[in-house]
Amino acid sequence: MSKIHKRIDFFDKYFPNHTLSKDGVNLNIWCPFCKHENKHKKKMVVHLEKCLYHCWTCDKKGANIPYLISKFSSKLTKIAEQLFTKKLNNNSVDLFGNNLLIEEEHDPVVLPTNFVFFVDQIESFSPDTKAVLKYAVSRGFTKHKLFMLRAGFSTNSEYRRYLILPSYDANGNLNYYVSRKIDVGTGDSFKYKNANYPKKKIIFNEININWKLPLTIVEGPLDLIKTNDNATCLLGSSLTEDMLLFQKIVSHKTTINLALDSDVYNKSLNIASLLHRYDIPVNIIDTRGADDVGDMHPEDFKRRLNLSKEFNKNDKLLAKIRSL
Repeated sequence: MSKIHKRIDFFDKYFPNHTLSKDGVNLNIWCPFCKHENKHKKKMVVHLEKCLYHCWTCDKKGANIPYLISKFSSKLTKIAEQLFTKKLNNNSVDLFGNNLLIEEEHDPVVLPTNFVFFVDQIESFSPDTKAVLKYAVSRGFTKHKLFMLRAGFSTNSEYRRYLILPSYDANGNLNYYVSRKIDVGTGDSFKYKNANYPKKKIIFNEININWKLPLTIVEGPLDLIKTNDNATCLLGSSLTEDMLLFQKIVSHKTTINLALDSDVYNKSLNIASLLHRYDIPVNIIDTRGADDVGDMHPEDFKRRLNLSKEFNKNDKLLAKIRSL
């Protein structure tokens, strides 16, 4: 009998209320640290192969499964030590690849000096600011989207003629910003100036997200102009297990509407396949015929969203066959 099967047998015997994921390596139990009053709330995930644990509610995590088991019953500790003990080293990571021993620190994100929200501007705009607003409108910004995405500008010379889109976490704290130069072909090679912070550690404008509703995911912030409001962006075209966005999706079991550009369809399939392994429903939105989501009319995006189809495990195989 394999080690994993022995570990499953252990939980079958002593923790019969557990649930096992489709991949057979992730097991969910009630968390003995946050002690939710409802013992059917199984937010503690145990990785049976890597011998790691992580609670989605209290964020308690580690690599000492016997210690976790001891929180339930000290009598089970010795049995757990025989089944789950695994040497911890400097490269040990949690369930999603985050280092358990070394937590890299980063300076907090600060908006460019003299930043102003468009919705807060009372005095007349300068010519540069008018040009930024005109660019925003040309990209499809409405008053509603200016408010939802908290678009703004800065009178600082370094960000002159840049459209700035800040991001805030669930508690309303600034966690990132993207700024886009409105002038194209001017010889300035810096089209974007973004916050110096790891993108995998933030969720773009999580403050807008209702995790209980289907969540639309696009590539970049400017794509969000055309989507429904319960949406966020990848700040790229990849979603991996070590990203905070991925972890929150799995934690809340949120249905995903995925709308990446058609030229990265294989990446859409990879993301959908990864989420499917964690029992997350994914609807892939057909974006063919448009350069990107940001070029669509909002009504066109809404139509495509309504026509989206749920991903199943055969879609990736069929795509490979068609490419032959």
